[in-house]
Amino acid sequence: MVRKAVVVALLAMLVASCGRNATEQGSPPPVDPALTAAAAAIQPLLESFTGTFAGLELRHEVPSLVVYRKPDPRLDAEVGKAASGVRVEFRDAKYSLAEMKAAGGRVMDDREYWKGRGLTISAVGPKVDGSGVEVTSVNEAGDFAGALHERYPDMAFVVRKGGEVVPPMDTGSPPVYPGPPSK
Repeated sequence: MVRKAVVVALLAMLVASCGRNATEQGSPPPVDPALTAAAAAIQPLLESFTGTFAGLELRHEVPSLVVYRKPDPRLDAEVGKAASGVRVEFRDAKYSLAEMKAAGGRVMDDREYWKGRGLTISAVGPKVDGSGVEVTSVNEAGDFAGALHERYPDMAFVVRKGGEVVPPMDTGSPPVYPGPPSK
């Protein structure tokens, strides 16, 4: 009877583990060197497509590269040639990286304007998928995204609550220690 229970328990554990990879749940997948090399090769190329390129995502678990861009057959062809050894997926983006960086720069330039309205901006950055700009504020999001869109109607914003970025403390000049005695 005990032997039968042990066999059933082992069989249940075997079935439960089917389909799982060897890494622990939640740990990152192993890095694919071919994918990393392809990304390094195409990154400078992508940056030359300032009007259409939005972001690059490495998906090691698949493995594949995801290129977010406004539709651009020339970009697709160039990337296809440069990254021929790996799977590349092209996804449409609403904004280019240049457009998102410009909008993020305007938001950062207007931090005092927003602070005067009780909103403290901690960080601003483009979303890798080209869907807009993410703004981190110490305040609750509330209608902040709507206010941002009202002030900058040419961009979509996502607001999330986060901590305030505090610059490192300035402790003055680093200490200067005397060298060895001169002879």
